[in-house]
Amino acid sequence: MFTHYTGNRQFDLQLNRTFQPILDRAGMDEIAATTLPQLRSTKEITTLAQRLAERFSSEGDADAAWRLYELAAFYLGAGDPRKRRFIDAMSASFDEAHEGLALARHTVPYRGGELTAMRWEADPVHREQAPAGTPHTLVMMNGFDGYAEEIIDFASHFPTRPFDIITFDGPGQGHTALAGTPLEPEWERPTDAVLDYFGVESAAALGVSFGGYLVMRAAAHCPRITHIIAFDMMYRLLDGLTVPLPRPLRPIADAVVANPRPAWLIDAALSVAPRFSADLAWKLQQAQHLTGLSAPSEVLRAFGDYTMAPLEGAIRQPCLVLAGDADQYVPFERLGDVRRALANAAELDARAFHEAEDPDMAQHCQIGDLDRAFAIMGEWLTLCKRGTQQASQIRNA
Repeated sequence: MFTHYTGNRQFDLQLNRTFQPILDRAGMDEIAATTLPQLRSTKEITTLAQRLAERFSSEGDADAAWRLYELAAFYLGAGDPRKRRFIDAMSASFDEAHEGLALARHTVPYRGGELTAMRWEADPVHREQAPAGTPHTLVMMNGFDGYAEEIIDFASHFPTRPFDIITFDGPGQGHTALAGTPLEPEWERPTDAVLDYFGVESAAALGVSFGGYLVMRAAAHCPRITHIIAFDMMYRLLDGLTVPLPRPLRPIADAVVANPRPAWLIDAALSVAPRFSADLAWKLQQAQHLTGLSAPSEVLRAFGDYTMAPLEGAIRQPCLVLAGDADQYVPFERLGDVRRALANAAELDARAFHEAEDPDMAQHCQIGDLDRAFAIMGEWLTLCKRGTQQASQIRNA
């Protein structure tokens, strides 16, 4: 269930993302009722998350600890020494919590550097019972602010797991970004590197958040991808900067971010604006970290490369797209643009959720009901029969 703790849409999204899986722990009901609604700054969130992470770590609850360490690091800049310390603690706690599972870390060579990857083997019983045509491998793609650990943990929400699951931090993501490798538009390159490393000839692909765009870019150029899931849709990365604004102001803001000139004026304005918006301050900080760029005008120009517009008609695999009208990052009206871009898809199943009838599923990445979201995606993967045949046709074209 999605809870509006603070009234700040960005804060509430992150608080639900972290606390929803651990509300059953002792004392968490009181924290959720009294402490979370009082949070008013990123500093307060960081302090609370660190305190709780250390508490659960000392109590031996590694599953709660890793989630809270990730939140403790979330709003910190890359130059803050606490960030790497918290991420290292997150990774160690994650490994402890998942000890004994058929889940392993991997390091994928990539263009003189490395990509962090993880692989979780299919449940053998689920694989044996799965319908014919179910993909043997599912690649889950990270987004704007996640780490491979969180992405692969999402897979625990699948009712059954008949496929191997691979996730990776690509350039500009998670551990790879911390190592200094910046974001790059040609997402088929890291995707191909990961598929080559694991010896995968065909796979379904699921993109989380910003990964909902990246999976489209990769699939348009990587015929080994047989099925595409956007969890949820992301037509254009720059929308994340303008969607918090009142609707009448968005066209003006869109014009500015699409053509950030004169650069000096944009840089001056965006050096002041974050003082009045914790959401914008974090987004710019994270964008600079991902891209390796410092000037806001340069970041905006770089972000302009991440749009589905050039992909229109190029994607031929079957697609499942999830969208909600209460999404904190993606304007719901973009669903029409996504449909147009996917006009040549072998099959398009677009699931739209409305806050008035379905508030938990209408949030970004359906964060209010992950069990239901992954049940929908899992069922689609097992019942969609056109992926393997379509991929074969693409490879032979």
